[in-house]
Amino acid sequence: MPTSFEQDFGETRVIHVSGTLRAKAAVHNADPSGADDLSIAAAESAMKDLSGDFQNWMGDEINRLVAAFDDYRSKGPGERDITNLFSAAHDIRGQAAAFGYPLAAEIAGSLTKLLDKIEPDYLPTPLIAHHVDAVRAIYRSQVRDYANPVAVQIIHTLKRTIDRMVEARTNAIAEEQKMARGR
Repeated sequence: MPTSFEQDFGETRVIHVSGTLRAKAAVHNADPSGADDLSIAAAESAMKDLSGDFQNWMGDEINRLVAAFDDYRSKGPGERDITNLFSAAHDIRGQAAAFGYPLAAEIAGSLTKLLDKIEPDYLPTPLIAHHVDAVRAIYRSQVRDYANPVAVQIIHTLKRTIDRMVEARTNAIAEEQKMARGR
């Protein structure tokens, strides 16, 4: 049976649910007799086999993220291309949780939101650096769950900052358009 716990961060409450593949499959299985034990065992075995490869994959992806950020940071305004940075963050966001790094996935997701919603010349380099450093620290420290209050607070702060920045940029664009129309 999955266990859960909650953390409260003022305006945000995080509910953490843990469970095995078996429990998740039993919930989603349409077969009234329950989950196919042989299939579940095979899937769990495959996940364990992949987890060793994932250590290498995660390290490689973090190196790719750092390299993409270094390239972005080395360019001046008007020359910056976020394609590689977005791609690296997007890949980590999509895969890290499945292999035991849900916090890294959340941080990478926050970075992809920033990169998707703000034009390259308006992106705050220090905020991108905080995301890259946080993903790197999560991996280096092997933080694999939400029991680490510092990591959870970092995620909360980064997400809140991104939300405020996106809102501010959206408002600025609306104001620029209003002024351009001569109102």
